[in-house]
Amino acid sequence: MKRIQTRGIAIWGVSMILLLLSANWALAEEVLPPPGKPLTLDQCVAIALKYHPSLQSSEANVQANKATIEQALSAYYPQLSFNNSYTSFTTNFSTSPITNPTGGAIGVPTSSPNRYRWAFTDVANTGLAATQTFWDFGRTANTVKMNRENTKASEETLIATRQTVILNVKTAYFGVLQTQFLIDVAQDTVKQTQQHLEQAQGFYQAGTHPKIDVTKAEVDLANAELALIQAKNNFSVARATLNNALGLRQDLVFAIDKEIEIKPKVIPLEEILSTAYERRPEILNLKAQERSQEASIKFAQAGYYPIFSGNASYLYRSTGYDRTFYWDAFLGASINFPLFNGFLTPTQVAQQRAILVSLQAQEESTRQNIRLEGEQAYLSLTLAIQQIEVTQKAVEQAKENYDLASGRYQVGVGSPLEITDAEVSLANARANYIQAIYGLKTAEARIEKAMGINR
Repeated sequence: MKRIQTRGIAIWGVSMILLLLSANWALAEEVLPPPGKPLTLDQCVAIALKYHPSLQSSEANVQANKATIEQALSAYYPQLSFNNSYTSFTTNFSTSPITNPTGGAIGVPTSSPNRYRWAFTDVANTGLAATQTFWDFGRTANTVKMNRENTKASEETLIATRQTVILNVKTAYFGVLQTQFLIDVAQDTVKQTQQHLEQAQGFYQAGTHPKIDVTKAEVDLANAELALIQAKNNFSVARATLNNALGLRQDLVFAIDKEIEIKPKVIPLEEILSTAYERRPEILNLKAQERSQEASIKFAQAGYYPIFSGNASYLYRSTGYDRTFYWDAFLGASINFPLFNGFLTPTQVAQQRAILVSLQAQEESTRQNIRLEGEQAYLSLTLAIQQIEVTQKAVEQAKENYDLASGRYQVGVGSPLEITDAEVSLANARANYIQAIYGLKTAEARIEKAMGINR
């Protein structure tokens, strides 16, 4: 096991300041390190999973979809209501056995030549009414199935969002560490060039080296200081990126765990892809949508068939609120059979079938993208492993070359150009080694994401 460490943890402070202006909640104690301890990668992931707004949005969508299941199930139960009404109507039409022999309206006979009675009858009703669908040829059942599968799809979306958040946190975390290490390299380079300048000034004052050696060392020192400024700025950008990945509005100022374990494990590409096809939430999401769409097709096809339902009411009735009330019971049944609706049902069926074909094509496209993602992560990992082996040797050789060049210059036989080249070579070798380690850790994180590992 190899480890790479920074020279200290003072670069990023020793305290946490977290102020959320629009919400009055703070980080939970269980995701924070003890006082004086650095923030680990696992703790960063825990913070993001607890507070990242994209996860909160996805979780809310899941809850909303679960509510639609209960809404669809409500159609299985009787619909009960309490009614209170007052109606006033005429009785020109009557079910009385007294009929008009000359035709026309049937009503109560009168002595007037006009057989219509325009007297109004008042009826007050109050009581319970219930309706119950007996059979709707799968309309309700398929509605429930659609909503259940849509809920499963939203749950897979939540898992996919979670995996993306974790990947972003890991990438940003390793980015912070990378810039910390590069600051160390830049600081060491500044120290080396400062020592070189002091040596050149000493040689010049002793009269053994020309003034150009001093001016060249001064230029080298200025360039090294400029590189250090850039490295510190890159660190600030990386820290802001990590805060964004954590889902925080303001800076999280805390020491970062300064150790990275370099223990690469190469997973065969076939295993990466087979696991990805089985576990990736994007594929499971589309499969759930396809099942929901199959239910949508059956729901649309149910438009060809009738709906059987029944109704019942128990009313307290009177011809006026100031009259005597009596209880009346009503029972009924109905069948609603669609005969022609302007070709609405067949076009709805065709639409839902076309959507299903589209979802199946999206699944195939997603599989191809996942395969590409897995292959790229696998190749990045193998490349990083090879780069680590080469760059580690390069650092050792560059360090030896710098020691030789520095020794030669100290005894007065080396040239300023020789030691400058050695300093640049050592800095580049160390930077390449750090970049290789960063590539390894990010490739490992991307492989986990490609395989659908949710951690």
